Amino acid sequence: MQVLLKAMDQQSFSDYLEMAIPSYARDNIDSGRWDTSEATERSIKAHESLLPEGLETKDNYLFDIIEQEDQQNVGHIWVKIEDNIRTRSAFIYDIEIYESHRRKGHAKAALTSIEAKVADMGATSLGLHVFNHNSAALKLYNSIGYQTVSHNMQKPV
Repeated sequence: MQVLLKAMDQQSFSDYLEMAIPSYARDNIDSGRWDTSEATERSIKAHESLLPEGLETKDNYLFDIIEQEDQQNVGHIWVKIEDNIRTRSAFIYDIEIYESHRRKGHAKAALTSIEAKVADMGATSLGLHVFNHNSAALKLYNSIGYQTVSHNMQKPV
């Protein structure tokens, strides 16, 4: 499976936010991190905080994932480049393959493509977060060399 990463334009970014905000809220509800009553508002605030200048936010790159064969938009990916003391790293804030295109190799191809892009920008590592309930994503990430580097845990009090 071959994909292209096409930089989002303003319309694509608006469409992205319409999907991403409720999706991130749902994931946080499903994981037990957030209460349903506040999840949407927290998701909006998180996106505003991480992307205060929208598409123009420094060091953040948002792409549509385009299937090369038929030029169909099959998903999106958002990565941030971070300058550290002596190194440069990258972090995937969001990756999603739209439901009708899942289990066809698009995510793996998009991850391979983003690895090349961030390496070209000088990053020496690429990280991401995955919710524990997302077993399909965990399996994919483990199969292509991602390693667990920490665990977040929570307990009601």
